[in-house]
Amino acid sequence: MRKVDYDVGNPIDIERHAKGLIGKSFREVMPKAIENKSSKGNLGNLLEEHYFGYKPNSDAAPDFAEAGVELKLTPYKKLKKGNRFSAKERLVLNMINYQDVVKESFDESSFYYKNRLLLLVNYLWREEMERLDYPITHAQLFEFPQKDLEIIKADWQFIVDKIKRGEAHLLSEGDTSYLGACTKGANKNSLREQPFSDTKAMQRAFSLKSSYMTVLLNEYILKGKSTFEKMTDDLSGMRLEEWLTMRMNEFKGRLVIDLERQFEVSSSAKSKLAILASKMLNASFENAEKSEEFQKAKIKLKTIRIGKNGKIKESMSFPPFKYTEIVNQSWEESDLREMFETTKYLFVVFQENQDKEYTFSHSVVWNMPIDVLDNEVKVVWEETVRRIRRNEENSLPKKSEFSVCHVRPKAKNKKDTYPTPSGRHATKKCFWLNSEYIMSIVKTD
Repeated sequence: MRKVDYDVGNPIDIERHAKGLIGKSFREVMPKAIENKSSKGNLGNLLEEHYFGYKPNSDAAPDFAEAGVELKLTPYKKLKKGNRFSAKERLVLNMINYQDVVKESFDESSFYYKNRLLLLVNYLWREEMERLDYPITHAQLFEFPQKDLEIIKADWQFIVDKIKRGEAHLLSEGDTSYLGACTKGANKNSLREQPFSDTKAMQRAFSLKSSYMTVLLNEYILKGKSTFEKMTDDLSGMRLEEWLTMRMNEFKGRLVIDLERQFEVSSSAKSKLAILASKMLNASFENAEKSEEFQKAKIKLKTIRIGKNGKIKESMSFPPFKYTEIVNQSWEESDLREMFETTKYLFVVFQENQDKEYTFSHSVVWNMPIDVLDNEVKVVWEETVRRIRRNEENSLPKKSEFSVCHVRPKAKNKKDTYPTPSGRHATKKCFWLNSEYIMSIVKTD
C-alpha cells in the first residue's frame, strides 16, 4: 500500500485528490494495475488500492472512516438519440443484513452511517472499449438533498418493515421510490435466512435506483440544464406513494368534462386523460412522467377506462421485444423482469356512468409482486422464448392461455417487423397485461 498524499480525515481534501482522476482513463491512472475481468466491481477495487492507497474491504464503516466518506464508482452512457446521458446501472450501496437491520432505526442504521456522504467518481461507459480505457469524467462529494432524504428514509423503513413481517423473500425494487433492495448474488440460489420466517430470501443490497442515478447524473454531476421540475412541495413525512394517492383523492367523483374546463384541456386533445391525471397532481404539468419525482422513482402513469358494464376494454401493452435478443437472455437477466421489478405504476381509473360520461374514480400505485413476477410472468416469458426458438413467432402465448399476461402484435402495420433467429422477419410483438388481471389490481370492492 502506497503512501497517500491527501488528508484521509478531511472530506474536502479527499475530493481534491479524487479530482486528479478527471480526464484520465483507468489505465493512465493505474498503469501497473491488473484487471480481473470476471469481477464486475474490480475497477473500484483497483482504484481504492492503486490511487487512494488503501486495501479494499467490506467493513461496515465508510471507506474513508475518519472523514465519514464512502467511495462509489459509477458508470454512465451516452444515449443514441441527441446529446443525452443516463446512468448505466443502479448504484449498489451496502448489503442488507436481514438479522441486524430489523434492530436499527434509520438515523442510527449501518446504511446511513456508511452512505451519509458519498464520493462519486463517474466514468463514461463505451461498449467498444476495454474497461481500463474508460474515461473518468467527474469526481465530487454528494449528500442526499433533504427532500430526497425524506423519501429515502421512508423507502428504508418500508424495506425493514417488510423484513419484520417475515417477507424478505418478497422484496422487490418496485416496492420503493428511490432506495431499492436489489438482488446481490451469483445466481438465484444465493439465499439467506431471515429472522421472522423459515423461508430463505435472496441476498439483497440497498441501492439507488438507476432512474434516480440518471436524474442525479444530469442535475448534479453533468450540471447541464435540467428538464425536470419538482412536482411536490412538501411530503410531510409521507411516502411518495401516499402523497400521490392523497392528491388524486381530491378529485374523486369529478366528471371528465368538468376537469377539462378546470384545467383548460381540449376534449379532443391527444392523451387527454393522461394530461388530466397529470394536472390533478400539479396544475402546471401536462406530463407527470417528466417530473423529477416520477423520473427518480421510475413511475409510469397509466390511465384506465372501466365501461359501464364494469369491465376494462383494453389490455395494457409494453415496448416490443426483439426476437434475436430475447432468445439470448436468461429470465433473471431479461428485459421484462428488469422492467417489472424496477418500475412502479400509477393507475388512474376513470369509470363510465349510465349517461356514457366518464368520472375520475380513484388511483392505485402498484408494482408487480415478486412472487407473481417470478412464477406466472416467468412461465409466459419462458414459453415465448421456447416458441421463438422453434420458429413459432406467429403463435406466441395467447390471452386465453395465461391469467396475468400474454403476447400479441404491437406494430404500425404488417410491414413493421423485427428479424427472427431463423433469418426471417415477423411482425413486432410485445407483452401485454391481461385486462382481467389489471381489473383485479384496480377494483375497489
